[in-house]
Amino acid sequence: MSIALGHRIRWTLVFLLVLGWFVAIAMNTGGNGVHLLLAAAVAVLLYELVTVGAPS
Repeated sequence: MSIALGHRIRWTLVFLLVLGWFVAIAMNTGGNGVHLLLAAAVAVLLYELVTVGAPS
């Protein structure tokens, strides 16, 4: 897998997680557990931040 493809997959995952979070909040489903979607998106973004600076 190329670096660009991994980058694209991670950003797509972040987009889908945040979108899922917004939809769940709008539909008032999931209770407090729905915030785990947002936490997962932040975790993916932090991973992206760490891997961008890593030498290949």
